[in-house]
Amino acid sequence: MSVVALVSATSDGVTTSALALALASPRPTLLAECDLSGGSIRSGYLYDSPLHAHHPLDSSVGLHTLAQADWARADAEETLAPAFDANLRQLDSSQRRYLLPGITDPRQAASLASTWPTLAELLQVTAQQAGYDVIVDAGRLVVENGRVHPVLAPAALLHQADLVLLVVRARRTSVVPAQPMLEVLRAELAAAGTGPDGLGLLVVTQGGHSTADVSRALQTPVMAQLSWDERTAGYLEGERARPRGLDRTPLMRDARTAARNLREWAQRRRLHLQLADAQARHPAVAGVLQRLTHGQEVSAGG
Repeated sequence: MSVVALVSATSDGVTTSALALALASPRPTLLAECDLSGGSIRSGYLYDSPLHAHHPLDSSVGLHTLAQADWARADAEETLAPAFDANLRQLDSSQRRYLLPGITDPRQAASLASTWPTLAELLQVTAQQAGYDVIVDAGRLVVENGRVHPVLAPAALLHQADLVLLVVRARRTSVVPAQPMLEVLRAELAAAGTGPDGLGLLVVTQGGHSTADVSRALQTPVMAQLSWDERTAGYLEGERARPRGLDRTPLMRDARTAARNLREWAQRRRLHLQLADAQARHPAVAGVLQRLTHGQEVSAGG
């Protein structure tokens, strides 16, 4: 139903946060691992998973193969959809959560530069037509000349996302470097995306500051928060055994709440964008649409 992209200014747990959201969502979910420093889920959370005994997550599978397919389909005038589908792998045994594994070598990043726009369209189709919640792990943001790097970051995915969340920890060493990155993202989304109002924070509550403190310091809304839960995070990183009562751990409880809140936030924002577009094209019905939209929001809010 929505496409939510996660990025960070420093190494603040983007992949762990994205994985927690994907596993906690009650809806069909696709996690696209688009960190161009390299994917880590195949060598972490899914390492030696029995889910892939017959279809190993080796280097022949993943995001980098889409670039090869993109070149081939351009010559044959085909779509990228078959290659996209062929590279999806189960994230768990539910058969409704999937992973698009990341690149296996940072040197593969440059080959994806022309593929990002097509992938962005496929992710939107997956969300809007197939009814999936799509979570994009965009990794650590790379900036060049005040803009998101066109090759070393999946800029087109950020441009087309319903929400873009900067992942920060509730401590000074994470909050301070986040400020300039937020300025870059605001400018980027205003110039090439769907608008800066889709930018928010995902706060990992590690540190001495409250989420309100972080939001106030960065002048950006907190759209989601996740508990600092070292035991569960270690499991999601593939470094610890599965905790007993995984679904009841602080991280997974927060992730369920966050997944629901993000879906609602994205749906409200999409509704407002549709309203603005309708008003621009049909000024005469603007008042009617506004009243209907207000009625839906009041109903949703109880």
